[in-house]
Amino acid sequence: MKKYITYAKTNDRILPYEEPHRKLARRAAGEGIVLLKNDDSLPIQPGKIALYGAGARHTIKGGTGSGEVNERYSISICEGLQNAGFEITTGRWLDDYDSLFHEELSKLEATIKSEMKEALLHLNFSSYMSIFLRSFLYPIGRPITEHDVSESQTDTCVYVIARQSGEGADRRLEKNEFHLTDLERQNLRFCADHYRNTILVLNTGASMAIDFLEDIPKIHGIIYFCQQGSAGGSALADILTGAVTPSGKLTDTWLLTYDSVPYGKNFSYLNGDLEDEDYLEDIYVGYRFYNTFHLKYAFPFGYGLSYTQFSIDYQTISRNGLTISVTALVTNIGDTWSGKEVVQLYASCPHGRLPKESQRLCAFAKTSLLAPGKSETVTLTFPMSYLTSYDERTASSVLEAGQYLLRIGSDSAHTRLCAMLELPDEICFSVHLNVCPPTRYLSVLTPEEGLADAIPADQIHELIDEQAAARSLFDNLAELDCITIERDEIAPVFYNYRPLPVCPDKELAAELKTFSVRERIDLVIGAGIKDMLMNSSYVKVPGAAGNTTSQFADRGIPNLVLADGPAGLRIQRRSTIDRNGTAKMVDMQFEMMKHFPDFARRLLCGNPDREPVFYQFTTAFPVATSLAQTWNTSLAEEVGYAIGEEMKEYGVTFWLAPALNIHRNPLCGRNYEYYSEDPVISGKMAAAVTRGVQFHEGCFAVLKHFAANNQEDNRDHVSSNITERALREIYLKGFEIAVREGYPKGLMTSYNKINDVYTSNSYDLLTRVLRQEWGFDGLVMTDWTATGKGKSDPALCLEAGNDLLMPGSAYDKKEIMNALKEHTLSGKDLNRCAARVLRAILEGRAD
Repeated sequence: MKKYITYAKTNDRILPYEEPHRKLARRAAGEGIVLLKNDDSLPIQPGKIALYGAGARHTIKGGTGSGEVNERYSISICEGLQNAGFEITTGRWLDDYDSLFHEELSKLEATIKSEMKEALLHLNFSSYMSIFLRSFLYPIGRPITEHDVSESQTDTCVYVIARQSGEGADRRLEKNEFHLTDLERQNLRFCADHYRNTILVLNTGASMAIDFLEDIPKIHGIIYFCQQGSAGGSALADILTGAVTPSGKLTDTWLLTYDSVPYGKNFSYLNGDLEDEDYLEDIYVGYRFYNTFHLKYAFPFGYGLSYTQFSIDYQTISRNGLTISVTALVTNIGDTWSGKEVVQLYASCPHGRLPKESQRLCAFAKTSLLAPGKSETVTLTFPMSYLTSYDERTASSVLEAGQYLLRIGSDSAHTRLCAMLELPDEICFSVHLNVCPPTRYLSVLTPEEGLADAIPADQIHELIDEQAAARSLFDNLAELDCITIERDEIAPVFYNYRPLPVCPDKELAAELKTFSVRERIDLVIGAGIKDMLMNSSYVKVPGAAGNTTSQFADRGIPNLVLADGPAGLRIQRRSTIDRNGTAKMVDMQFEMMKHFPDFARRLLCGNPDREPVFYQFTTAFPVATSLAQTWNTSLAEEVGYAIGEEMKEYGVTFWLAPALNIHRNPLCGRNYEYYSEDPVISGKMAAAVTRGVQFHEGCFAVLKHFAANNQEDNRDHVSSNITERALREIYLKGFEIAVREGYPKGLMTSYNKINDVYTSNSYDLLTRVLRQEWGFDGLVMTDWTATGKGKSDPALCLEAGNDLLMPGSAYDKKEIMNALKEHTLSGKDLNRCAARVLRAILEGRAD
């Protein structure tokens, strides 16, 4: 039998999928870039252009940590503009920035060298992980001078703000990771005063404060570039020149200042308590908060400009069982530019005994490319479950009696009433069991009690615009199309909470019987940290996040290969594999690893001069936030399909993505990996990506991080303290949509606790909700190193329904064996989890 199997290539030739996938990445980036402001400054023609800012040459393609992708090459903004025919005339400023950038990197390398010695001396894996998960704080650059302007010989300036963030830490206010620095404000003001046309580009993975617009009103154009993967620079050039008309829309509310974030002073590190995070805003997350309490913001949820204009005209409403459909006619009413429009449908639910937000997103649709004067009819469809509210008292989802007003428009602030559903009586939609009960009293926000201490008093202003007033108008309701729904037309759903069978598949059960108890434990425990760093598995994908055990390969049960996402497939670009089958990296796998000292490189890296080199080139797609900003589920499915192709190419079974935690707070370090502050668009995009990946036989998607994983600081121990209603309506809803519509084969639990119970130990989450309510039938795994002393309990993982512990350790095996001996863990629970892992192996493509 072979020592190992690998699908890595023995040379660096360009593979057939690479160019099509790069074109797809460019197209996705073009649809995900959002035009926030345009005072007739865009589009522009190629020519001389002044280019400044941290992200000009050092464009950030994606966040740091497990979400990094090791692509063949990426196009920076500077390169993209030059390739499009622009002449960059500020080379001296950019050269000076390069020198400062490398100077700061040298300081970072010195710090890392010291910390690495300490971590290796004490064999501290947590310290080691924290080093390579760190984000580099990009320097700002020097002040822009009149000499720079004179040298540039142009009246058009592009200034690129860049901020990096990533796994393991939340964004720091004190480091100006959310606000601009004084020097950036100075430079922007100077550019706005000296150039006729100043365009600001924001190269950040999440939103930023926009308070600078009040001080620098002469910024003529603002583009949210986000982080766009390997073809980002080319995509921005397409937008700037008009080769692509902007069609991206925000999936978050953008604020003037951090002080406007509800209970923002209590988030993560800001309140000094990293053990408990109280979700006091309850269901009022993002636009639900700002719309309900009529508060100011910079740009509303769903907002984005185009080079043309559209009209959206409501047409019809219909009902088919529990599904509502609304049609609208979209027309490009501009004279020059073709474009795409996103139509958004919101519902205002009646205010009964359960408090409600002013509106919630129910459906959306994106048109095809419409030439001037052309029209298209779109259909927006949603299940009536999207209108329910969860009643904790009765553990049921209900449709309260009253009028459900439907609003259609181009963003959450620009909608108009179009139709109505009327319920004469309250309807019980589904009956549940109460889950994840809070262990402490939470004094949550309600409209009746007002804002209290949710935000500082100086941030409480009436939202002064005609749309705020329009939302409170209930005139002309009699003229709306109306569907009346009686109580007896909807029968409540009663879920089956009986214990799950151990292994309903007879052939699988027979196969499992050939494994001893100790071997079944080996099945549910990953191959370990050493294997993660120096891949020695049978099916070998260098740079994969982890593997299941290879010890049964000679019995026809190979290991599963699990690789990170979600902005593409994160595996090693170049690796060596020695005669014993041990794989080591040639290029450092994580951004921070590039700055490791020589002794660490010698330990972790192979020698390409002495050992054979293997190649794996994958595509860096736009980060999840940007992909969601396309509001194009068909495009998201194409991206998923392309990632599945690359999984098949290299032998990956489980792709650890998509990630769909809610953007509860803009400072969360991993917001770039997640889609939105809204659960509906999060769930829809995740389902689309999942369908694309799993179109390929043996390629499985893994939804993560389940659930309420909304901060990075102390993520291993923090408890997300949250009401059951908010948990179900906001933080679980997106996962439910993705499970019911995408049928993922995998799901990853999160590091954190919910109401003092680790998610991977929660029977409520993993069995009652996930499997018994939603019908999930796949494999559940922990996040990496989630179990251990003082962390999640390995035996309780299996009892809860968490099937696979990753990356796996001797401690995990010992704890599970002890629990079996002490009868605190049932053999049935072990068998149930082992059967799911075994089924995944047999259904996977590894051979």
